[in-house]
Amino acid sequence: MTHALDGFSKIHKWQFHNGAVAFSSKFLPSGFLNNSLAKDEIVWGVLAQETTPPRHNPGPAAMATAPNDNQNVNIFMLNGSLQVLSDTTTLVAVEPATLSFASEIKGLNLKNESNPFADICQSGSAHPYRASDGSYVSLREANKMTSGGKERMALYKIRADNVNTVDDIVHVDIPRASYTHSFGLAHGSNGFDTAVVVAQPIYSNMVKMMEFATMDKAFETPAGSNTTVHVMPMDGSAPLSVDLPPFFFGHFLNSWHSGEKEVSFDLDRQETIFFDRFSMAVQTNKTARDEWAAVHQNAYSTPTRYTVDLTTGDVKETTLFPKLSQCLSKTWCEMDLFKLHPDDIGKEYCGFWAWHNYWNSTSFGSWAIVRAELCGDEPKIVASWYQKNVFPSEATFVPAPGATDKTEGVMIFKVFEGETGVSKLVVADAKTLKTLATAVLPVGVPFTIHGDFMPAGGDEPVLV
Repeated sequence: MTHALDGFSKIHKWQFHNGAVAFSSKFLPSGFLNNSLAKDEIVWGVLAQETTPPRHNPGPAAMATAPNDNQNVNIFMLNGSLQVLSDTTTLVAVEPATLSFASEIKGLNLKNESNPFADICQSGSAHPYRASDGSYVSLREANKMTSGGKERMALYKIRADNVNTVDDIVHVDIPRASYTHSFGLAHGSNGFDTAVVVAQPIYSNMVKMMEFATMDKAFETPAGSNTTVHVMPMDGSAPLSVDLPPFFFGHFLNSWHSGEKEVSFDLDRQETIFFDRFSMAVQTNKTARDEWAAVHQNAYSTPTRYTVDLTTGDVKETTLFPKLSQCLSKTWCEMDLFKLHPDDIGKEYCGFWAWHNYWNSTSFGSWAIVRAELCGDEPKIVASWYQKNVFPSEATFVPAPGATDKTEGVMIFKVFEGETGVSKLVVADAKTLKTLATAVLPVGVPFTIHGDFMPAGGDEPVLV
């Protein structure tokens, strides 16, 4: 594999009971993995970047039968099964207790979808939301093989008791559907009532995708393309679409109604697509990884706020951490992989936790877990977890039961010690980020992203 976004999907699970933690992990038993094992090679299907040596290319027609189910991004509990997700609408379910295969629903086989004529390739967001009734709410992109006609970006729901059927909520038809890894849902008095979809200028050339089966060949950004913000009410009202100068992003931080006719959202703004930054050629070269963002128009992952006037369409943009003193970095206030108190999702909020690069350093690999406060005189980092040459992965926040202070609870994350090769699970106080407990893992576990904390029956909580 030549890109950090590739590799066979593997699920890690930590189960807590009576002061102890049990660790287990299993490769996702996907068609992609099973076919690769059977043929003793990495088989055809969409990757981020081509392997070395290159795979055998069986031709464009082979994409129709390629598994394309190597779901290696996120998880979501639905109807008692753990759904394993990627930037597609395919759902691969595993049993929570054993991580064994349970079922698979291809995106193209979901029932009741409403798409423009001849649209294919159900790509979508790997960051769904949970509705008040427990349903799965996400975003999909419907693309065409040719330039004729419209494409679609649609918000949809999958109910826990009917996981193979889509309930479309709201959509926008546009010339080209954008690659959109995440999106926002602003919470109203009757639930999540407004979707915020930021269509960055990254488009899939479906002919190249069929021919090469890699995102680096298929993704394109035509000259003169804008970034478009689609504010999509979930009550059937017409969407508002506003064009902005081009920018890129990976993750939404939050979105909310900041006024009666106003929606705000925070995300990790970037000047260019992050894709090449995580190729192994860059990540295994210290100079290249330290300097990549600087030599690409300062394409650091920068927490940025946008406020949309729903009457005029005017948009205000504000960098949340414009000064290095706000984040104790020597390079840039670069943050990603955000976590909120669950009660803050979709609402105006005063803080978050995040993964921070360049922590008090000029090195990209100086990583910390940080807590930010937003509601004082200026946003600032108020707590951090950092150890030299120790690399934390994405953290998960577990609030203290019954607490009124939204910073009470713990942050749980995995670290990899660069000097010893040892992996550990860390439990830290959420307010201070001081370590409360650690557990040495029996095997080395590389960088992991995205997961959830959930009850696993009775009083045994689990982190996946």
